Amino acid sequence: MADFNLPFIVSTSIAIVVVILTYVDMRRRLKQEQEFSKSMAELINTLREELQLFRKQSSVNLDLELLKILTEREELQWKRIMELGKATGYFKHSNEK
Repeated sequence: MADFNLPFIVSTSIAIVVVILTYVDMRRRLKQEQEFSKSMAELINTLREELQLFRKQSSVNLDLELLKILTEREELQWKRIMELGKATGYFKHSNEK
């Protein structure tokens, strides 16, 4: 015990404490990064779901616009048919006089 080297023991103890503190800090950072990654993955999944719903809504809106255009076209064709019918009926009526 005569070779008791106090500076060596103190420096070694300090080094061990620093290594332990560094390890604890790295574990804390790793846990935070894992939580961040998990949160980002959940956010991305949520955004994907919203995008899919938006695409479906856009598709529905396009379908509604197309239906509206087709309905207007059908109404115009029906008006033409009615006008042709009236015109044909008018000509028949005028021929009978």
